Amino acid sequence: AQICSMAGYEVYLNDIKKEILDAAISKIRWSLDKLVERKKITENQRDETLSRIKTTVDLKESVRDADFVFESVFEDVDLKKRIFRDLDEYAPSHAILGSNTSTIPITIIGGATNRPGQVIGAHFFNPPVLQPLMEIIPGEKTNKETIIATEQLARKLGKEPVILKRDPWGSFLLRFSNICSERLLGWFTKEKQPQEIDACARYKLGHPMGPLETIDLSGIDISYHTEFSVRRKIDAKWIEGLHVDMCPLIVEYVKQEKLGVKSGEGFYKYPGPGVFKKVEIPRELAEKVDPIRLTASTLNHGAYFVRAGVVTRNDLDKIVKLGLGYPKGIFDYIDEYGVDKIVNMLKQLKEKYGKPWYEPDPLLMEMAKK
Repeated sequence: AQICSMAGYEVYLNDIKKEILDAAISKIRWSLDKLVERKKITENQRDETLSRIKTTVDLKESVRDADFVFESVFEDVDLKKRIFRDLDEYAPSHAILGSNTSTIPITIIGGATNRPGQVIGAHFFNPPVLQPLMEIIPGEKTNKETIIATEQLARKLGKEPVILKRDPWGSFLLRFSNICSERLLGWFTKEKQPQEIDACARYKLGHPMGPLETIDLSGIDISYHTEFSVRRKIDAKWIEGLHVDMCPLIVEYVKQEKLGVKSGEGFYKYPGPGVFKKVEIPRELAEKVDPIRLTASTLNHGAYFVRAGVVTRNDLDKIVKLGLGYPKGIFDYIDEYGVDKIVNMLKQLKEKYGKPWYEPDPLLMEMAKK
């Protein structure tokens, strides 16, 4: 709502309770005040932005004159389908219905409406005001006009859009990063400590945060919920190329209510629930982890998504740079380490652990032959 209003659009913000809407406006005001403090906007621009946002608990009222709708509710398949049925009924026939879903196929959401051609994934990343990337995710029936209009809107909102070529089961970036992190969890529980893995990511790969730090920040329960509330409710065809076992440690931590920053403890301990403080990790711990070992399955999965036609090589590299803060793209790392070394590492891991996700992707094998 804040981003759209800052771009000059009239916005209706809808939720089920007035208290939730009041809290949302307070949060937007706080965010705008911070921008004023940093001299990014003026006080007058702040006030104008707030004046363009209206709130209502009446969904019909909020969308009756809408040209574009952004939905961002809890990741529940049945809930989203119900909301999109209502949006289809209440919104004008020309309106585009966008979902910020991170885990549910746009094709499934669009299938709940009589306008699947006008349903699209429009995924922002946190914090939306600062994050430049916006994923545009067409469903199987999303039409070209909807894709073009969404791309144009993204640019008007000051975002760098990346259009996926196929519907990859929700947000590509979140699926990609979550899968890669889950694969590392099994390794951590058997062979390495979290600080060793995160030290390698920070100091050898140049990532802003390590994978286990990132899981703590986003919430350990998110992976758990994705497995038990989403993954098991959708058709198996959407799990193509997923190849992930739920790490027992995730289940154990959720039962113990160790959810990361939000609970005050996860892989690391924090000053208090909801209080984030960047973990101090000694640089020398990075020497205990081989960066090729750390990145092999991530690079393999990136190659899979390119070969499967979900994303182009250039867009994949743009996504991980803008969305994850990587200093280099996936194929930059492949070139740096050498595809032969990556393939050999994957073969060793496949022999040792027997897991299908360590099978070198045919694209990597083809690159190795060349």
